[in-house]
Amino acid sequence: MKLFDYLYAWDYGHEWYLNLFCTRMFNLFQLNLDWSDWASRPIFLLNILGESLFGFNISVYKFSFSFDFFAYHKRDLNFYRQ
Repeated sequence: MKLFDYLYAWDYGHEWYLNLFCTRMFNLFQLNLDWSDWASRPIFLLNILGESLFGFNISVYKFSFSFDFFAYHKRDLNFYRQ
């Protein structure tokens, strides 16, 4: 179990990923902050019992923020590091 894992990536914008309390099967908290090169419409998505116990995604203009609690389809940051 890792206490946290983080990654900064640049792919059509700046992306910051943070996973807290990581195990092989799930993450307790999963955060993503994104500043894109292209604008999008305002979006608010709420996720309950999907790929996580609870999560939401907010996107306004070029900024987006997503949060997942108890994500059992966790984001594999090693895939982005390749």
